[in-house]
Amino acid sequence: MGLFGPKPKEKGVKAALGAESEAIIATELLQSGYPVWIPVGNTHRYDLVIEDADGEFWKVQCKTAWIEKRSGTLMFSTSSNHYNYRQGNYNYRRRVYSGQIDYFAVYSPDLNKVYLIPAAHVATETSMSLRFTETRNNQKKGIKYAADYEL
Repeated sequence: MGLFGPKPKEKGVKAALGAESEAIIATELLQSGYPVWIPVGNTHRYDLVIEDADGEFWKVQCKTAWIEKRSGTLMFSTSSNHYNYRQGNYNYRRRVYSGQIDYFAVYSPDLNKVYLIPAAHVATETSMSLRFTETRNNQKKGIKYAADYEL
């Protein structure tokens, strides 16, 4: 117990999990040599900005991954929930990040690993999978391997 009592733990709250993933990703990027900036406010479509060795800046969207047990892949969402209130009704839709970010930074709590994936490598679907092993039918085209993106 600390000075102010026990630390609160918001288990099961998506926002808390996202904030934890974002902090872990920022730390991992810093430890990998990237300077990291955090935008102020929640009005941006990206969570972090990183600078590369050439002094170029890149917008990064942070995501939390999960392991899909049936397929043995690492999955993450490539879109966000968007709620819009108009004329007394809430409208819901999924929004992709196409053209709005440069990278997805993905944290897997199950593996305690961070992956940095160029947005150009992500299709416009609402989720993406990274494989750990070869496919059963030895398919090669369109397969993305987690090891290729690990920080």
